[in-house]
Amino acid sequence: MQSSTGKVTLKDVAARTGVSAAAVSLALRGRSGVSAGTRSRIAAVAEEMGYHAIGRGSGRETAGTVGVVLRDIVSVFSHDVVSGMESATADPNLRLIFFDGRGDQEHIRAEFDKLKDQKLKGIVNFGAAIHPRMLQKVAQRTPVVIIGKTEIVVPGVDVVSNDDVLGARLAVKHLIELGHTHIAHLCKGSLRVDGYLQQMAEAGLQLHTQIEGGALDTVRPGIRYLVLSILQEKDAATAVFAETDGIAIDFIGAAVDAGLQVPDDVSVVGYDSTRQCEMIRPRLSSVGQPRHQMGIAAMRLLQERWDGRTEDRHVILKPELDLRESTYAPVRPVRW
Repeated sequence: MQSSTGKVTLKDVAARTGVSAAAVSLALRGRSGVSAGTRSRIAAVAEEMGYHAIGRGSGRETAGTVGVVLRDIVSVFSHDVVSGMESATADPNLRLIFFDGRGDQEHIRAEFDKLKDQKLKGIVNFGAAIHPRMLQKVAQRTPVVIIGKTEIVVPGVDVVSNDDVLGARLAVKHLIELGHTHIAHLCKGSLRVDGYLQQMAEAGLQLHTQIEGGALDTVRPGIRYLVLSILQEKDAATAVFAETDGIAIDFIGAAVDAGLQVPDDVSVVGYDSTRQCEMIRPRLSSVGQPRHQMGIAAMRLLQERWDGRTEDRHVILKPELDLRESTYAPVRPVRW
């Protein structure tokens, strides 16, 4: 079955050949781990289906090095996006090298500055706050792709992002459809806030409790405040939309410690749909970013630059809501 985009993907080839996507990637990249017979069969099917990975069927050589600047090298987001980049890279001579930002913006900027002096074929930057003038200067000689949102459009720089506004709207709409009208928002400040506000306004609901902080540590006092308000106030929130899975899981822990039950006393939706959603109880409903596809899109944008494209592109991918057991219709009556 071909993907809905009309383009044959690595997963399409895997489904046709009856092997894993990883096996297809290894075979087409000339890596070990796949038998000669399987490799030949995969190559034949890929050719028949018209599948073209980065480095296959291109009129240009892709041998070289792509620098990947990671904001957090151990995060699930980074892992899954990099996995997508690797699956889209068929040429074994094209290497990815990684720079760990250590979660520190100043260190990330220093690492990015070092890249200016290296002979790289491309740079993929994971949402780090790099000065636009530096980005533009680097992009004049090396293709640059930003993964994640960027407030400023930088000439010469391509962007791959998730539709955060849509993702937040999906989460809040789900809670409203369950019957929740008192919906709190735990956020760090981003386009996801806009999605929350838009969906609440569209449903004719007033902003309930919105707690903002720049990082998880600064949100935690607000989490404790929200838990106390649910325990004590008459018109307390019956549902919470958290801007990340980490914040949602922190809230669930604080709520359970205080004697609240999820989802009976309060429903919770997170954002990112990371593996942690499956590890806690109840399992966390969450908005899933297409992380693997974001990595594939980044490599395709680089390939297009190598093939001569000059106009800038911003690829926005749609998220999906993954429903689990942390959301339910209101059980506790709202007391006006």
